[in-house]
Amino acid sequence: DCPICQLPVPLDIKQSEMRPCCMKLVCLGCALAADKRGMWDCPFCRTPMPKTDSQVLAMIRKRVDAGDSEAIYFMGTQYEYGQHGLEKNVTRAVELYERAA
Repeated sequence: DCPICQLPVPLDIKQSEMRPCCMKLVCLGCALAADKRGMWDCPFCRTPMPKTDSQVLAMIRKRVDAGDSEAIYFMGTQYEYGQHGLEKNVTRAVELYERAA
């Protein structure tokens, strides 16, 4: 469920966004409502949105270091697909998936 409106998050991944600051999956309806109100920060935790890949990775790593299993899994997907400037590394991705389980 969306942590803001409490409605079920659509199965279509294009209709929701994972926020790297708090690792919450927010529906696009809530993200759009926040944008219309001029709130450009995360609509859940109010953290300023990162502008670069290195800022995104820093936010995710902070959550990983705190032991957040959602963040650990998300970091695994970043390694699996080589996103946010990370080199594709399936072995590291599997390690993170196992750690998140």
